[in-house]
Amino acid sequence: MSKLKLFGLTSALVLTGVMVWAETADPFADIVETRHGLMMQMAADVGKMGAMVKGDAPYDAAVAEKAAANVAAIASVISLDQFPAGSEAGKSADSSAKADLWATPDDFLAKLGDLNTAAEALKTAAATNPDSLKTGITALGKACGACHSAYRASQG
Repeated sequence: MSKLKLFGLTSALVLTGVMVWAETADPFADIVETRHGLMMQMAADVGKMGAMVKGDAPYDAAVAEKAAANVAAIASVISLDQFPAGSEAGKSADSSAKADLWATPDDFLAKLGDLNTAAEALKTAAATNPDSLKTGITALGKACGACHSAYRASQG
């Protein structure tokens, strides 16, 4: 086989592979990764405060206040933008969003509003004292849980 034919055949195979990959690539992979990152950061900050509430770490108002501010900042940017239609579990790799989210977007947005309200209240509670922090974390947990139970597929 001539070098030119070999080059042409190799090029055709590579292009075919790229086209097949492009057709099967998850168009929502980046946005799902972004929303996972947002949730993981929020979980890390809640974990710091949770350790204080449980007595696993000493209460530190400055650390709690910073963690609560992070949670509120993250909560403020979560929107339907991070949950485009088609990015649900079973259609998008690594997604655990239930399709119900797009069937009831007003409820989802209301739950996000509750999350933001709880996160804002947590900012003040976190810097006040351990009892206030516990109350704030409990309210935040309820807001997170309401959304996750309705719109997040089980992880197991």
